[in-house]
Parts: sequence; C-alpha cells; structure tokens
Amino acid sequence: MTSHLSGERIERYLARTLSPADVLSLHDHIGACAECRHAVEEASLARAMPAAVPLLWDGADACRSHHLSEDEMVALVAGCLPEPRRAEAVGHAAECEICRDSVAAMESERVQPAATPIRRRASGWVALAIAAALLIGVLVHYRAGHPGAPAPSAILASVRDAGGTVELDASGALRGLESASPEELDLVRDALRQGALPAGTSLTAEAPGVLLAPDAGGPAPFSLIGPIDTRVLSDRPVFTWRPHPGATAYQVLVTSDTLDPLARSERIAATEWQPAAALPRGVVLLWQVRAWRGGEMVSAPAPPAPPARFAIAGEAVAARLAELRKSSQPSHLLAAVLCAREGLRDEAAQEIRELARENPGSPLIGKIEAGQPAR
Repeated sequence: MTSHLSGERIERYLARTLSPADVLSLHDHIGACAECRHAVEEASLARAMPAAVPLLWDGADACRSHHLSEDEMVALVAGCLPEPRRAEAVGHAAECEICRDSVAAMESERVQPAATPIRRRASGWVALAIAAALLIGVLVHYRAGHPGAPAPSAILASVRDAGGTVELDASGALRGLESASPEELDLVRDALRQGALPAGTSLTAEAPGVLLAPDAGGPAPFSLIGPIDTRVLSDRPVFTWRPHPGATAYQVLVTSDTLDPLARSERIAATEWQPAAALPRGVVLLWQVRAWRGGEMVSAPAPPAPPARFAIAGEAVAARLAELRKSSQPSHLLAAVLCAREGLRDEAAQEIRELARENPGSPLIGKIEAGQPAR
C-alpha cells in the first residue's frame, strides 16, 4: 500500500520547491488518492492561493480575466490552436503577464502536446495545478540554462507577407520587414495592434472658385465618377464619368485650384480619358467634363455644385511604393500602410485584398479589410 503524502512534502509542493520529476510523481499519486488530494486542496486553501491558477505567482489574481489553460498554451506554442480561439489567446497573453510569461517559457523549450501529459483522473483544480507546476519547471529550466536572458515575448500578430512571415510580439519587436525604416515599422506596429490602417489625410478644404459652366441654366448635368475628393498614385490618372444622354462628344479640362489650365483633352466619344503628360504632384487639382449634344454644351460639375477635386501623391511616397513593388517579394502590408497614410484609399484597399489572398481566413486581415472606407 502506498503511503500518503507527508505534510512537509505537501508544503514543498505548494511552495514550488519540488523538482519537475517529483511534481509529476506527486501528481500521479494525488490523481489516484482522494485523501491526499483533499489534503493538498485544504493546504492550498489555507494558504489563500488563487483558485484559477493555484501554483503560479503570488500576484496571479491581478489578471481579472480567466487564464489560458495548459492545453491552450501548448496548442498555441505548437501552432495548432484553431481560429478564432488563437486570436483570442494571443490577445489575452498580450494583456496578462502570467499567461505571457508562461507561453514564453513554453516557446523557449518548444513544448509539444505529447510532451506534457495530463492525468485526466484528477479533478479540475488538480489539472490546473499540474499545468502550473509544469510551466514553472519549464521556466526554471529555461532560466537556469540562459542566465540573465529575458524570456521570449508572446506573439501578438502574425501574417504571411513579403515572401515570409511578419510577426509582432508583446515587447513591440517586429520581425519580417528588415528593409523598412523605423518610421515605417512604427506604422506597421500600430496597424497590427489596432487591426486598422492609418486614417490618412483627406481633401477637406474647399478649393476657391468653380470651373466655368457656360450652360448653368441648362439641363441637369451628368455626373463624374472619379477621381473625386481623393488622392491617387499615378501622375497620369484615368478620369471617368457617366454618359450624358444623347451626347456625341466630350472634353476633359484639368486645372490648378486657382483655375490655371493644366491639361485638356480633344473632343472624344469615350467616357474616360488619360492625359498624355504627367500632372503636378502634391497639390490640389480640379477637373471638369463638357458634353456636346447637337449644338448644346453642358458641363459636370456645374454650379452650384462644388468642383471635382483630387490630388496626386508626392514624389517621395510614389518612389517608395515603386521600390516596394519592384521587389521580388513585395510587402503588401507595408504598401497598404503607406498608401493609407497618404490618403490613397483605392491603392490601400488593393494591397489589403492581396494580403487577404495570402492569409485566407485571418481574423486580423479581415478586420483591417472590413475597416476600409466604402467606395
């Protein structure tokens, strides 16, 4: 007959001074012995230990949410925790020091599910005690083998991008974008933490004056499609508009915000036009379309409607985006962040669509994509 646990052995167990091998042996015993299991429970209650994670640190109750279970931690480290629980677990670890340190300790040893058996005979609190003791043993082993070395931080976000994986951990370290500048890395960190791209700048100031509209008292004007009140990347953007009923020809006029002419099309039958020469970057531009129907000419927009405005991205951001896109493994995440900051909404949305194709089913990318403004 196996003897029961001594009071001294129980105290050493609760004080976390037993070796990992002794802890596992003790767990075998209390999993089968109700009397000793009750004795350990009574001793732990006498110590007023937190019930959720009874064997971790004295400040374990500082985390008000439920801690991750040992099975969840092991699955998270092994990369087999399914979504959306994985995203929830990563988010919890980012806020909970106990779970973050525990996951980091497991990552340092690359613990696999088969290496951490759980005795299902034990009651629920005992299973939690086993998980905690195992984590303590792993942490002690890690620190003994790496004196003075900090434990790795939990991964907050991970996406496939740039031909590999971009990861952000709880310490703020960002891996996978080594060619990015410090400013760009800050933008990507914020996007991954918030699940949203930068708000960017918009064309909110009213441009002075309006384009000429010779037929202000004529039929209702037709409408323009774009670009309107946005920024574009190309310095030769494509202008599009809806057809005017019965029109036989159109003409596009592009001016500065002070109405100085910059570009003018020939009379064309199509409902889109691209200028042959580059337009100026970094300034607000206006555009208008005139339509001829027989001997009558109408314009869009026409007073009292405001002018159609747009701007073209500056030289620096255009050059940087061109550099990114020339790469054999371009980063769609970084390109999306830069486009969004510059107010290039269509371009940012396209980059996120590319990123979503590389990360099917990712809640993080889905959240970013859903947060894009409707066009």
